[in-house]
Amino acid sequence: MKKYYYLVLSVIFTACGSAKIALDNNEWGKAEEFAVKGRQGIMINQKLSFGSYRTVSVKRSWTKGSSYFAGWASGRPGYDDYERVIGTEYSQRKQTIRFEMTDDKGNESSVFCLSRTREKDFMIGNNPNSLINILLDISGKGDISENTFWIKIFINNQSRSWEMLLDNEAAQRNSKSYTGVVAQSRDNYYTIHPIFKMTGKNQKVYTMPVGSVGFELRNKEGKPVAAVSAIDKGSVYLNSTDPGEKFLLSNICAAILLRESI
Repeated sequence: MKKYYYLVLSVIFTACGSAKIALDNNEWGKAEEFAVKGRQGIMINQKLSFGSYRTVSVKRSWTKGSSYFAGWASGRPGYDDYERVIGTEYSQRKQTIRFEMTDDKGNESSVFCLSRTREKDFMIGNNPNSLINILLDISGKGDISENTFWIKIFINNQSRSWEMLLDNEAAQRNSKSYTGVVAQSRDNYYTIHPIFKMTGKNQKVYTMPVGSVGFELRNKEGKPVAAVSAIDKGSVYLNSTDPGEKFLLSNICAAILLRESI
């Protein structure tokens, strides 16, 4: 499946020339477009930036240099047991990445990413974590594969984090119908949708027969608020005027760009 997907991408890129993801102009209005810098190789110990948003560090393993994870793995008061179990099991594996992000407004974040997770990884005994249930309920999925990307975002030392589930396999296999989710609560969430259309130099729109070339983020009202392109070095589009929301969306987009390096 993966080899076929990249073969299709290669053929389409050749046909399209200078390709970009196709966004609905009626929905996007005056969205800001930022070219991504620093996206090369495996990204570890490098810096990723777009616009005024930049990562302070990108590292494998969560066990060093982060007060967030130190408290999380050792049993930080107020956090559910499943988080400590997840942290202990995955902290040394190669499919983990953590990064910090900042912008010119003084916002700061810490982000923890896991790849190849499974639904049962979020279970303690017979009791599923409530936020995971919310994520699954919103996305309409009763189960997730063993190749799911999970992130946890802490913004400006807030006690309540954001969490995201993105099934890597389903997002490519069912790109025209798949929905991922990032949420803080049942009433505060965004949905994630694969982008499977591109425009070439002649502005002609091409639809991929399989797979995706990026992701669109929509708020709970269904309005697109951000998008991330995986074409070439990557691009990020922000369709919000709220500085706090833009910073959160930038963290989500950065995590999606980095998931390929895990």
